[in-house]
Amino acid sequence: MSWQISAGSTTVTFPVAPQGITDENPIVETDFQVDSSQSVVVSECLDVRTLTLKGFFYSAGQNQAYLDTNFVSPLLSLNRQQVTLTSPTARYNGNWVLIVKSLEQKAEGNLQRYMYTLVLKQGVAIVVL
Repeated sequence: MSWQISAGSTTVTFPVAPQGITDENPIVETDFQVDSSQSVVVSECLDVRTLTLKGFFYSAGQNQAYLDTNFVSPLLSLNRQQVTLTSPTARYNGNWVLIVKSLEQKAEGNLQRYMYTLVLKQGVAIVVL
């Protein structure tokens, strides 16, 4: 199974798995001192879960126009939208808000690729304005 980001009729299937994955699920907590030697820690809730994917789009023998048409343009059309992420690791699957943080075009001789950093955010409810 490959990595896919989709919404409606648009689906981006990653030709290469992300090279870096950071899954942050911070907890909002506070603490206060009861007396001079004891403290109380209050765990309020889970904060927004953030998944950061870093990698590149590349397809052997394909030119920049192919990469733009099949990966970059569809991905940019999903920017700041609620998307469905499907991955080989089920724990990442679900509905997220996609933020295309960066896309960098790299050309080395005939080799064309785009380096990307994608940030996906997940909460109990998603409201996209």
